[in-house]
Amino acid sequence: MAEQPSLILSFYTFGVMLRKQEGAAVSEYPVDAAHVAAALASKVRFDTGLLGENTLLVRQEGVKRTVVEYRPPGKTGIFLEGAETALRVPLPPLVLIRVTTDGTPQYGLYAVKKRPSDMDEPLFHVPLPNVFTSGAICWGSVKRVSDTALAGTTLKDDWAMLLGSPFGDHACSGKSKAHPSDIRKQLIELEGKKARLYPKRDLIPVKKTLGQVLGEAAS
Repeated sequence: MAEQPSLILSFYTFGVMLRKQEGAAVSEYPVDAAHVAAALASKVRFDTGLLGENTLLVRQEGVKRTVVEYRPPGKTGIFLEGAETALRVPLPPLVLIRVTTDGTPQYGLYAVKKRPSDMDEPLFHVPLPNVFTSGAICWGSVKRVSDTALAGTTLKDDWAMLLGSPFGDHACSGKSKAHPSDIRKQLIELEGKKARLYPKRDLIPVKKTLGQVLGEAAS
């Protein structure tokens, strides 16, 4: 082979040296082995596609892992800050997205009208406080899940942490057609009616599909 390499990595007992050639100029300097591994891993992608049961998707792109999980509709105990007892309210089907990079998780939470069967499933704003219109969650002082849980491919602990924590007065508007200024009023009203299901007609569209949101998370 006549072509000479423009980049050479040399591994020694004391570390890693990078030798780079640009034309006639040659430079050599030490590099962090962890950075080299991360750069190489970033070119590798593993994607399950949509799965069965509650885990919808697991995607690994280098050091970035995305886990998407579905939560069926059902009555849930929701604590509002300042209340001594939980509201027993129906929640619509939900989708939780966790993207973890270097041990740091980022979340997106959305409502859906049914379990997603493809990436074109439309998303809706989740009818809960403390979730921004972007889908990002305001965790406040809630402690994140353990490193062991973050390394896994289930969001069981994340759901428990989210729904088991008190909901405050942040991001309460734009979640309900019946009560556009404060979703808490809708939740209180549903409990008073002893509603069994969350009214899907009350959900407000995000105007994005699951595939579009996952594409943004991957970029």
